[in-house]
Amino acid sequence: MIYASYITLQSPLVAFSVKNDNGNWIVDELYDNGWAYNQDIETGDILLKIDGDCPEQNDQIIKKQLVRTAEDFTFIGKNGEEKTFSVSYVSENEQLFSHLLFPLVYLLLTIYVAIYIYRKQKEELSAFILIQFLLCVALAYGSAGASSRGDIVARIVNGVTLVGCLVLYIQFLRIFLERFQITFISQSNIRNLYSLPIFVFIANIVTYLVPKWKGIHLMLELGIYSFLLILILILFIKNYSKYKDKPGSQAVKLLVFIFVLASCPFTFLYAIPAVLFSKSIMNAEIAVMFIIFIPIGFIYLQLAEKLFDIDYILTRFKYYTVLAFPFSIIISGIIGLCLRESISYKEALLIFTMLFVGNILFLYMKERMDYKNRKYMFSIKGNLQTNMYTFFQKTKDENKVQIVIDRILTEMENTLNVKSATFIEMHRQESTKAWKVYCRSSETFMDLSKLETVDWEYESIGDIFTFSRGFAVVVGSDINVKKIILCDEKKTGTKLKNDEKIWIEMMAYFANVVVENMRLIEGLVEQIDELKLQETNEYPKWLSRLFFALSEKERANLSTDLHDSILQEQLQLLREMDSMYKMVDDQAIKDKLNVMKEQMLDNVHLIRETCMELRPPLLSEQGLKESLHRLIRQTKLRCNFLLYVSIGENINQSKEEELVFYRIFQELLNNAMKHSNAKKVSIDFYQMDQSIVLQYEDDGVGFDLTNEEYPFSSMGLVGIKERIRSIDGQIEITSSKGKGTKVRIEVETEMM
Repeated sequence: MIYASYITLQSPLVAFSVKNDNGNWIVDELYDNGWAYNQDIETGDILLKIDGDCPEQNDQIIKKQLVRTAEDFTFIGKNGEEKTFSVSYVSENEQLFSHLLFPLVYLLLTIYVAIYIYRKQKEELSAFILIQFLLCVALAYGSAGASSRGDIVARIVNGVTLVGCLVLYIQFLRIFLERFQITFISQSNIRNLYSLPIFVFIANIVTYLVPKWKGIHLMLELGIYSFLLILILILFIKNYSKYKDKPGSQAVKLLVFIFVLASCPFTFLYAIPAVLFSKSIMNAEIAVMFIIFIPIGFIYLQLAEKLFDIDYILTRFKYYTVLAFPFSIIISGIIGLCLRESISYKEALLIFTMLFVGNILFLYMKERMDYKNRKYMFSIKGNLQTNMYTFFQKTKDENKVQIVIDRILTEMENTLNVKSATFIEMHRQESTKAWKVYCRSSETFMDLSKLETVDWEYESIGDIFTFSRGFAVVVGSDINVKKIILCDEKKTGTKLKNDEKIWIEMMAYFANVVVENMRLIEGLVEQIDELKLQETNEYPKWLSRLFFALSEKERANLSTDLHDSILQEQLQLLREMDSMYKMVDDQAIKDKLNVMKEQMLDNVHLIRETCMELRPPLLSEQGLKESLHRLIRQTKLRCNFLLYVSIGENINQSKEEELVFYRIFQELLNNAMKHSNAKKVSIDFYQMDQSIVLQYEDDGVGFDLTNEEYPFSSMGLVGIKERIRSIDGQIEITSSKGKGTKVRIEVETEMM
């Protein structure tokens, strides 16, 4: 970079070509990125001297007919007047900035970023490749100025690093995306890609030794560069379509976004036009400045714990593009018509691009500012969203429909500053299909016949209708019934603002959900109240199923909490105890630590067993039979009686029945260990015709069925009875003091 900066500092890029016309070297073309373009030099001028010598003695003119650098020139203009120029940066501040200062600033930024990444993640291979990539980009950018001046060393470095940075980028993507179990590209293909920079190096050497092949190396470099860009996009599309449902898809999207943002200007405004038309739309020095987004984006990607929602950004970008594009076209057209001949197509394109990008950035900033200043913008009475939140807090504990409706009406009156609000139901008549007012919550300010003129059939929740005085909003919608809130006009006499309409729609959806759900809950409560009046202790089967479903959910939650908190803490303590054991030399302390470790291992084992009992891990994955065999093995390790279990083949049952029978097995075995004092327990579980049969028998102490206080009634056999009744099964219990216990369960099931 020091060498390239030195070459760049010697002279601005002159950039004009000449041709030999009967022994005279005539200016053929002035390039708009060079010093000569801004001087009083025109095509057709005759070059007399360059650096004090005749043109025939200058290697640039003899070999390539292209002047890149020089100290002074002498021309003869078309009018025969002699013109002399001294080349300096005095009039080329823009070139000094783009060719020298900005690349140096970018290099310093890249070095800082590389050191930062190395210190944060020096153990990560992806961070190492990322550092190489960033430095390679900085070197490609920094050598471009010296390369454009014809320096062979800078030209070779520029060509190799331009292609090499994309190869390193692909290598970085391969390693980075492995953390998301995404195979971006195979390692063998990466090795093949590393041959491309070597190929570019050889091509530069060959074209330097064979001047007649001038320009081939540039076309080759840009061709390979374009090929690698297309390859990267294809790999992105392929991997995103393959892994779009995995967590890594967001990372892939973000990588695509950064890559497109940084590479599009250089690719589409310089590289591709230069390859296809031998003339670029934008100068490479300007187009390449967008690579500043690469280190910024990759720092975020490499170090961020959570990615921002790229889907949200892209969705907003599409919407803002639709808004910004026509505006930019119109303004660019007006500017073009006003300036006409004094503006080139490149300048017009640049104006459009700046307007387009500026509008999109402005819309993003406006959205951010609107969010920050929302409490000052949308309502003189305060933030409507805050009012909505406050209303939710007030109504969350209510359990009566009418109270909630009254609160909604009061909230609409206060927030919207309307004179009154009324709840109305519209019913469609079967005979005439006309809509009639069915009921209303209070006297209304408006002639309700106006509501009956509206065809409510296709109106949905949140739809607002404005009348000469007031408005109506649909808050409930059925085929033949529409629930409406009718509001008087605002006390100020003004129309509804857009934010107020949005608030009304939100309130309508809230009212619909809450009111309908509360009505269902009220109906459920009424059914339960009726059950209390009946002379029976049995709940309906649907209610038993609900209770058991809630019970299983709580068991699963408790199992997860135990596993994720207490169990993990115990394991961490074990690891710390192992570390402590290695640090001490006193044998007595070591013995005590061993005893404590054994106790903690027992606790860990107990917690794991409890988690498995609360939520059997094999039941959903491998079925009831495997879960029961595991349960039986665990019971045999803990029980002090002989256990005989027979489980039949091909027992057909639903998932709900599998869970019921697993819990019954658990309860019977627990009761046998805790209460039976049995010496032998046998269980038979099989299918007979269209019934599933479970038979339990032990030779324990038994109990008196006529005694309401028999040992395990509360959570034992009573729970088993309820579970069996919830799936329409039959249970028969036989027991007496000192004669053991027999249980027979039979559940009819459909043959599968």
